[in-house]
Amino acid sequence: MTPPRAYLGERRFPRFDVALPVVGRVPQFPDQDLRGTVRNIGRGGLMAEFPVELVPGSQVNLTLHTRNGFLQETGRVVWAVTTGGTIRHGMAFPELKDRDYGGDFSPGQHAEEGSGLERG
Repeated sequence: MTPPRAYLGERRFPRFDVALPVVGRVPQFPDQDLRGTVRNIGRGGLMAEFPVELVPGSQVNLTLHTRNGFLQETGRVVWAVTTGGTIRHGMAFPELKDRDYGGDFSPGQHAEEGSGLERG
């Protein structure tokens, strides 16, 4: 499945490039911890890579492994796309996070302003 055009264009909120280990739990795989990597994150959601394709609309319980410890989040799969053997998932948070959410997860791994940083 490819992401809808609306999700490929200009984003409303900045996304910070990160490389955070994450464990996801979904009803689709009830007895399995899905280990993956969050590649970008912002106030409205995140993009994560998992080894299997999750159904759009699914709720995912996420445990992010940050430098400050574990962070529990919930996301809804908006899109999923396979690129070069990797399955990427765009996820939306149920509510917007604080203005600087995501900015302190991984120092030195954030894209600089004007470097093609995804928005949203």
